[in-house]
Amino acid sequence: MLKHKARLVAKGYAQIQGVDYDEVFAPVARLETVRLLLAMAAQGEWEVHHMDVKSAFLNGELMEEVYVHQPPGFTSPNSVRKFLKLNKALYGLKQAPRAWNFRLDQELVKLGFSRSEEEHAVYRKGADASLLLVGVYVDDLVICGPDNANIVSFKQ
Repeated sequence: MLKHKARLVAKGYAQIQGVDYDEVFAPVARLETVRLLLAMAAQGEWEVHHMDVKSAFLNGELMEEVYVHQPPGFTSPNSVRKFLKLNKALYGLKQAPRAWNFRLDQELVKLGFSRSEEEHAVYRKGADASLLLVGVYVDDLVICGPDNANIVSFKQ
């Protein structure tokens, strides 16, 4: 069976700061932080899990109004001069990583996690035997803790 895949990508290189977007910063775990999480896991003999969030940037809610040209091959003859308003972020948008991180932060807080004040890309839930740590690097998560059942439950 032949499968074809397509991905709609915005031309973020054409965006102008202050016009099309304001803020693009999204916190990511520093290499030292990831090393620390791995060292804690090794010391405590915890399992370490990795998750790559597929289509992460497509889940970010946009804070501003963003319009795009119709993609080639999609343009209707009756609406050649019309644009599309995006409801969610697309790959290529300058603000897509920030929108994704904001959404992830909201969901982790709903699940009972608290964000580290010192390292904004690390989240913690529980303590002692029920401790669960999550490090965020763009759309990758490093998850560790002493109870493997908590990790599996979180991943589901």
